[in-house]
Amino acid sequence: MPININRAALKADARAAMAESRANPYITALVFVLVSYLLNYLSMRLVNYDDIMGYLYAYAMGAELDQETLMYVYNRLTEPNFAGRLIDLLISIVQLMLSAGFMLFCLRAVRRLENSVGNLLDSFGMFFRILGLQIVEGIFVFLWSLLFVIPGIVAAYRYRLAFYILLENPEMGIMECIRRSKELMYGRKMELFVLDLSFIGWNLLTVIPFVSVYVLPYTETTYAGYYVAVSSWGGGEGQRPA
Repeated sequence: MPININRAALKADARAAMAESRANPYITALVFVLVSYLLNYLSMRLVNYDDIMGYLYAYAMGAELDQETLMYVYNRLTEPNFAGRLIDLLISIVQLMLSAGFMLFCLRAVRRLENSVGNLLDSFGMFFRILGLQIVEGIFVFLWSLLFVIPGIVAAYRYRLAFYILLENPEMGIMECIRRSKELMYGRKMELFVLDLSFIGWNLLTVIPFVSVYVLPYTETTYAGYYVAVSSWGGGEGQRPA
């Protein structure tokens, strides 16, 4: 039987790691959020969604739209725009790299290693591995989802630690990271699911502009701490981030 994670202790250690972090986690999160917002805005402009951006924002904030407006927004979102969608895909890949870089920043904070805002760009050094892992993981989750929704959700939790494994061990192959994540998450998927549930309140607050600057470092550092704890109990502490 795996040792159960103490959520309260995990979150307390995350807060301590943030306080001891050499680089301010909130400044790093602010840079990450600002760049993400800018990329999202650029993406919307490139696919020529200027006329529906107001509707989308209002809908995201909880406003009710009439049927005619919803159909108009849907038709605009689904109409062909191949050049725009290609650029949109490239922007999504950049966002993936930045997200991986923020994960690395938080992981180094948990390990009490030197970190900096520049960690957001470190993931670009593993560009093809990170992109490949995202694709392979997505394919596996999709295939399991074909059986039923629940197997797809279980698969997503099974491979949840694969990115942390890759970030700490960039020499490892994609399938090896997925296999290792599967081993570490054996018997722990419900545990991580409950940890996710404990952050629902915090995640709901992120609908307020820039509240995510506070929420993101806390949640991501906690998840990084979860990986560190599980990996140390599941077959060695692994290598530290390069």
